Amino acid sequence: MTKVKQRYIKSENRKWLILYLLLHIVIFALFTGLIKFNLSDADQLISKLKNPQGFLPLSVAILIIVLEGLFRNSVKEFLVFWRIKRRLPGHRAFTKVGPGDPRIDMERIEKLFPDGLPNDPEKQNKEWFRLYREYQNELQVFYSHKAFLMTRDLAALTVIFIPLSVSGHFLLGSEPRMLFYHMLILVILFIGISLSARHYGERFVANVLAEASINQA
Repeated sequence: MTKVKQRYIKSENRKWLILYLLLHIVIFALFTGLIKFNLSDADQLISKLKNPQGFLPLSVAILIIVLEGLFRNSVKEFLVFWRIKRRLPGHRAFTKVGPGDPRIDMERIEKLFPDGLPNDPEKQNKEWFRLYREYQNELQVFYSHKAFLMTRDLAALTVIFIPLSVSGHFLLGSEPRMLFYHMLILVILFIGISLSARHYGERFVANVLAEASINQA
């Protein structure tokens, strides 16, 4: 059930990833001078990219699938949480995330563990995942999971766009200042999106614990 749900979430998120890719194609075209800065040209380019009579929409969808697969989940997690080991907030579910959320009654959570709450990060993540499987169908858990996966993948895509864009600028002979401004935007986007993904990831972990504490008599 979990794998089916994750595939559904990824399928739902993919359309937003495609739109994000199209947005960066437009931004790249603007910075390299392929199109001028006016809305009509941008709209015309987007219309061509979305033209159902051509093969570009299919190509973009395939490209997104390929780009998504360039990074392992562990690399995506590193990009979001900026940790080499024990990256996921589930590793801190019972020692930091749970106690830091006022919705969560940790005394009720503790009743689920007769031997005491787990302290070891690996054990915490495993026990949290066990609770997740129990409450994965709750709406707040589902939507926070969906938001986390989408922003995580957006952060990874933004990183991929950096070397691709640099290569494109060199091939087209862009002015150095245009390259600088474009890279500055990409770096700012990456930082903002990765921080957002981190928040959603922690919220996802907290929502599972909140459901567990509510349902624990």
